[in-house]
Amino acid sequence: ERANQLAHYLQDEHKVGPDDLIALCLDRSEHMLIGILGTLKSGGGYVPMDPNYPDERIKYILHDTKTKVVLVNKDYLERIEQIIAEDTLSLTSPKLLTKVIPIDSQEQEQKFLEKTTTNPITLTTSKNLAYVIYTSGTTGNPKGVMQIHGNVARLFSSTDAWYHFNSSDIWTLFHSYVFDFTVWEI
Repeated sequence: ERANQLAHYLQDEHKVGPDDLIALCLDRSEHMLIGILGTLKSGGGYVPMDPNYPDERIKYILHDTKTKVVLVNKDYLERIEQIIAEDTLSLTSPKLLTKVIPIDSQEQEQKFLEKTTTNPITLTTSKNLAYVIYTSGTTGNPKGVMQIHGNVARLFSSTDAWYHFNSSDIWTLFHSYVFDFTVWEI
């Protein structure tokens, strides 16, 4: 229900739709899952960023994705806004037009509660982006690896005969959400 409310908020307030990227800078919590699911349900694709990333890496990812919105824990709001503000002062790069939303602030949660809990309608297809995960960047700037919904669906359908996942299975979210394997874990 909370993911649906977030999705409606993203659609209504930020016009998020297919292939729009929403950056996430969230701790491992229910807010991380709500952020991922809400982004996908809005029709957009998510871009996970570890809150421990250096500022330069976060700025690079925000520029590279041209994200409309960054969902953050309230603890990171000031830092991410500062990264964007400092970037806006730069004369050498295009300005970031990014809205930072503290997904776990009381004020913001109140705005989400005003939205319906029904599943949102979207025009997203299997050919649209589900997520973009960035490489370690050990050979220079990190590279965004784009995954479409069809690839994610194929992963589960092609391994179903091996594992027979169902509602009684329990998985531990062992990896950081900036790694592909968390898609399977989640």
